[in-house]
Amino acid sequence: MLEPNFSLFPFPAIRAGQREFMEDVKDSVECERILIAHAPTGIGKTVAALVPSLQYALENGKTVFFLTSKRSQHKIAIDTLKLIKQHATLNFVAVDITSKQSMCPRATPLHRAYYSLFDEFCKSEQRNKRCRYSLGHDEEALRRIKNELLHVEELCSWCTSRGVCPYKAALEVAEGADVVVCDYNYLFSPEIAAKVLEKIEPGLEDLIVIIDEAHNLPDRIRNNLSDELRMGTVTSAARGLRYRDREMHGNLMELEQIFAKLAMRARETRSAEIPVEREVLLEEMEKVLRRRIEMMSYDEFVNALQRIAEGFETSPSIKKETEAVQRNILSVADFLDGWRTHERCLRIFSLTHPENPALYFKLLDPSVISEPLFQRVHSTIMMSGTLCPTEMYADVLGATPDRIRGKETVMREYKSPFPKENRLIVVTKDLTTKYTQRGEEMYRRVAGKISEVAQQVKGGMAVFFPSYELLKAIAAYLPEEVRRRALVERRELSKEEKNRLYELLRDDTEGILLAVQGGSFSEGMDYESNTLKAIIVVGLPLSPPTLEVKTIEGYYAGKYGAEKGRLYGYLYPAITKVLQAAGRGIRSEHDRCIIVLMDYRFAHRPYKNCLPPDYEVTLTDRVEVFCRNFFELERTKRRRT
Repeated sequence: MLEPNFSLFPFPAIRAGQREFMEDVKDSVECERILIAHAPTGIGKTVAALVPSLQYALENGKTVFFLTSKRSQHKIAIDTLKLIKQHATLNFVAVDITSKQSMCPRATPLHRAYYSLFDEFCKSEQRNKRCRYSLGHDEEALRRIKNELLHVEELCSWCTSRGVCPYKAALEVAEGADVVVCDYNYLFSPEIAAKVLEKIEPGLEDLIVIIDEAHNLPDRIRNNLSDELRMGTVTSAARGLRYRDREMHGNLMELEQIFAKLAMRARETRSAEIPVEREVLLEEMEKVLRRRIEMMSYDEFVNALQRIAEGFETSPSIKKETEAVQRNILSVADFLDGWRTHERCLRIFSLTHPENPALYFKLLDPSVISEPLFQRVHSTIMMSGTLCPTEMYADVLGATPDRIRGKETVMREYKSPFPKENRLIVVTKDLTTKYTQRGEEMYRRVAGKISEVAQQVKGGMAVFFPSYELLKAIAAYLPEEVRRRALVERRELSKEEKNRLYELLRDDTEGILLAVQGGSFSEGMDYESNTLKAIIVVGLPLSPPTLEVKTIEGYYAGKYGAEKGRLYGYLYPAITKVLQAAGRGIRSEHDRCIIVLMDYRFAHRPYKNCLPPDYEVTLTDRVEVFCRNFFELERTKRRRT
C-alpha cells in the first residue's frame, strides 16, 4: 500500500530503491536541501523526483523547474506528468519549453546555429511589427496549453496553426505554471536565465530545481562560456567583406596577423599549444582599431560585425555562399564577444593543425555559475545513473555545505533495483587502447575478440570506441561476417540519420552498432525492449595530455589536492563516458545484458576504484565463454517457463 505522502505516485507499486530515493527527495524539498543522487538505470528517477516535488510545490506555492538537456528526456518528463495528472485527477499546469529559436516557426538553420543572429532578427521583426506570430494573441491557444500537458512539438504545432508565437505563449503559461520542463540554459546560462526569470512569477527562492542527467551539467556550464576561433574562419570572413566593407575587411586581416604572431611565438617555444592572457587579444585588437581610418573600440568592432552579418540580404541564387559568409562573420563576432568574459578561463593558442591554427577559451570552474543558484533556489535535486562519485559533483558544482551557507547537501548512491544475475560485467586480459600499446597487432587482437563475442550473441549488440579514429582503425580488421552486421556511426551523421540508424538497429535482431563513447548513441539514446543483448566498451576515452587537460587538472589540484586534481580533471570524465555507454543495455527489470570492458586497465587501480560499488568485474581472457554461458542460462530459463 502506498504511503499518504506518495499518493500522487501513478504506478501500482514502488520499486526497490525507488522508495528510498522518493523519501530523500521529499526530505530535501521540505528542508530546503541539495540532494545529489547517483540512481542507477531502472530506479524510476523521473517519477520519484517529480511526485514529492510536485506535491510540495502545490501545497506551498512553489514551482518545479525540471531541467534536462535532451528532447527525449523532455518527453519522459511530460509523459510522467500526464500519468500523475490522470492518476490523481489533479488540476496543475505544466509547460514544456525548448530554446526560443527552436520553437520559432520562422527560424532558419542559420538562426538555430547562432542565437545572437536569431535574437536580433526576432527583436527587429517584433519592433517593426513584421512577425504575425508575435502580434497574435489567442485565449483558446493559451487555455489548451494550460489545461493539457503538451509535448513541445505539439505546443509549437498548435500555436503555429493558430497564428501565435509558440515561445511567447509557452512563457505566458509558464508565468503561473506549477511545473516548467526546460533546458539547463534556462537557469545556468546567465544571459538566457535573466530574460526568462523576469517573466516568470516566482523568484529563484520559490523554485524546486530537478536536474536530470546531472553528470552533463559541469560540461554544459563550461561550454556556455567556451568558444574556438580558427584562423581560416577569420580569413574567410575577411574575404567575404573585401568588396562589401573595406574598413572591416582590413580589421579582420589585422586579426589574422595577430594569429600569425601567436603562431610565431608558439614555434619559438617549440610548443603545439601556448597559454594566452585575456588582455593580449584585447590590447592587440585595440591597437589595430585605433590605427584604422574609422577608429572604434573592441566592443564597437564586435557590434559592427554582428550588424553586418544581420544586414546580409540573400537571393536564392547566392543564398548558400552568403550564408557561409554570415556564419564566418558571426563566428568571429561571437568568439570576440565571449573572449571578454572576466570569469576564470583557460585561454590557449593551438598549432595542432599548423595550416589552420586555433585560439580558444574555456571556463575552468563551473561552480562560479552554479553555486550562487544553488544558494538561492528553494531546493535542488541532481540525479543521474552515472553521478558517481557524488562528492566530485558536489565539489565541481560548488554544492558543498562549506560553500552553500545555511543549506545541507545530502549525497546518496542507490542500489540498482534489477536482479544482479541479469547483468554480467567482464574485463578482458591483455587487450588495451593504451597509447603506448596501440598498433596494428593490438587492433587485430581487439577486432578478433569482438568477433568471438559477436558469435555468441543472439540479438542486437553495440561496440563503443574511445574515438572515431580508433573505431575506423579497429573496424578495418573485423571479419566479413561481423562487418555485414555492422551499423556504423560516423562523425558527420545528421540527427535524422542517427535516428534512422537507431531504427535499423532496433528492427535488426542481429545488428551490431559500432559507435563512440561520449556520442549520441552512448548517451542520448534509450534502447527499448532489450535491443542490446551485449555491450562492448573498447578502451578508456582518456584525453591526451594537452595543455587544456593539464590546466584543468592543475586547477583542481590547487583547489582540492593532487589526488583529486587527477581524478576530477582526467580520470572521472573518461569513466563517466564508459558508464554511460555500458548503461545502454539494461533499461527495465526484464532486460539482460553482458557488458565487456575491453581493456585490462578496468581491473586495476586507479581505474577500478573509479567504477561504482555495484560494478563487480571478472578479469578473463575467455570472455566468449562467459558470453556463451550467460546466454545459455537465459535460454534454459526460457525453456523452463
